[in-house]
Amino acid sequence: MNKHNYDSSASGYVTEVFEGVSQTFTDIEMLHTSEVNVVAKAKRYGRWWLLKGLRREVASEAAYQQRLRKELEIMMMLQHTGIVSVAGMELVDGFGECIVMEYVDGQTLKQWLQGTTTRRQRRNTAHELAEAVGYIHSKGIVHRDLKPENIMITGNGGNVKLVDFGLADTDSHTVLKQPAGTPRYMSPEQMQANVADVRNDIYSLGVILDEMNLGYGHIVRKCLLPLDKRYKNVTELLNAIQAREKRRTVLMAAGIAFCVVILAGLVGMQTLRLRHFASQTAEIHNEQAKLESTIALLNDSINQMSATNRQLTDEQERQNMKRQRVEMAIKEGKARIDKAVRATGLKQHLDTLSNPVYLNTELYWETFNNLESAYKAYTRWIAAEYTESELSEITYRLMEYHSKLGNMFGSRYDKIKKIRDEHERKTMQGN
Repeated sequence: MNKHNYDSSASGYVTEVFEGVSQTFTDIEMLHTSEVNVVAKAKRYGRWWLLKGLRREVASEAAYQQRLRKELEIMMMLQHTGIVSVAGMELVDGFGECIVMEYVDGQTLKQWLQGTTTRRQRRNTAHELAEAVGYIHSKGIVHRDLKPENIMITGNGGNVKLVDFGLADTDSHTVLKQPAGTPRYMSPEQMQANVADVRNDIYSLGVILDEMNLGYGHIVRKCLLPLDKRYKNVTELLNAIQAREKRRTVLMAAGIAFCVVILAGLVGMQTLRLRHFASQTAEIHNEQAKLESTIALLNDSINQMSATNRQLTDEQERQNMKRQRVEMAIKEGKARIDKAVRATGLKQHLDTLSNPVYLNTELYWETFNNLESAYKAYTRWIAAEYTESELSEITYRLMEYHSKLGNMFGSRYDKIKKIRDEHERKTMQGN
């Protein structure tokens, strides 16, 4: 019998069926196919792996075999949390030789940016990405194909994983020295140069930072400058980012401090005021009563001002209507005077007069009388509808118009009559 009555049973999973752990790749699922490569995920030892091999059409070509081995050799040099890890190269049934690397469960940076993200999340991701790129540069490696599709964000933790070193290059490798990259993210010199330069990746980082909408305008512009004016390395780029964030933090801290000081001042003033109010309760009540009385008086004044303003507005509208009536009356009077002038035909007579001897003096006097009659008849007709001041203005304006027309016809009449008189004088002298 167990003296201490201990539970001696062993700990473990409670399962009905044990799932065997396969030493070979199973559950292979094709993920991506390009002109050269095939990428699939497969399970081994209860874990998902990523397999990268060559398409059957190019698998036997030495150049593509060298490219795959070069990618493996470069990835084997890297051990960093921000870079996908590689296990080696193995012969996989149906796929041939494949690079075996960790499977990253997450989404690409492009997909991640299309979702809802905060500025802090994007800033942390940018820092992680720059640190990962700085690490591969420290190993003498240039990625040459940095773009959102080659940057994974893990589903667990949201960490950066840099993937796809198919176009990466180092100074120590002598094969496949040729321009490469994705046009939108390639630096201009990368399209012609055979020798990789870390500043090629700096350019690509500038484009990516711009798409991440972090407000790094000056930093992005410097990343995209010509090669010799760009940041020389990622350390310079990170220092610029940190300096910018520090300035932003200082400004925010200064703003917060200013607000705190203002708030403290307001709180202090309010405290003093409350203490004063507490010791002067009776006086406060009196002041409050006075204040309420003053407010009531102010409200009365405001109401009176509003009423006065409405009266002024109404009066202005009435004046405008009277002004419009007067102007309409003047317009109508001018129209009647014009009609009286047209009825005599004087204007047409003077315009078409071919010889001064035919001047019709009676027509002129008839027109002048019609002007006078039309003007006077109209003012009498409207006299009862307008005030004395309105009628005075209408009469004056129509008199001006009447005089203007009379002067115009009179001057023309005098001129033509003078010519006719001179003609008659010469005719009489000739006889």
